[in-house]
Amino acid sequence: MLKKFIDLLSYNERKKVVFLMAMMLIMALLDMIGVASILPFIAVLSNPEFVETNFILNYMYRTSSVFGVDNNSQFLFALGVLVFVLLIVSLSFKALTNYVQMRFVHMCEHNISKRLIEGYLNQPYSWFLNRNSADLGMTILSEMSQVVGNGIRPIMEIVSKGMVAIALIILLMLTDLKLALIVGFSIGL
Repeated sequence: MLKKFIDLLSYNERKKVVFLMAMMLIMALLDMIGVASILPFIAVLSNPEFVETNFILNYMYRTSSVFGVDNNSQFLFALGVLVFVLLIVSLSFKALTNYVQMRFVHMCEHNISKRLIEGYLNQPYSWFLNRNSADLGMTILSEMSQVVGNGIRPIMEIVSKGMVAIALIILLMLTDLKLALIVGFSIGL
């Protein structure tokens, strides 16, 4: 099915698919960063002394003094603002990627329909004698709707959601491999 999908696309559309895949990969990485940024914030929120014991947070605390952060409560506020900004950037890019994805899918529907109509119009006159032009138009519209609705759109959704899922699974494995495997095995069962 994937090969048939690729065969339906023109050369320019294939280039757009590569660009869209790159956007989906960036979206997955931004989602992973957004989720990962919540973890240190919650850790500092529950235990403010964690700033002194964690190397990365301690470095961020010392660096933030340049911006006027003098104590743990100000650092916690700044960390909260940073997490909020990261989540907003992540969600904004996700919205942009979804827009580009939907635009691509609908433009594919338009372009494939156009090529199909051109194929019909290039037929000899005798081919049209036994066919109703209304049926041809309805066939084009319904077939393209089915191809896009049942083929192209689900493939794009699977790839997009799959990249995000893989990025989050990698994040879970990087933070705590043993717990990730136990939870993954339990859910899989």
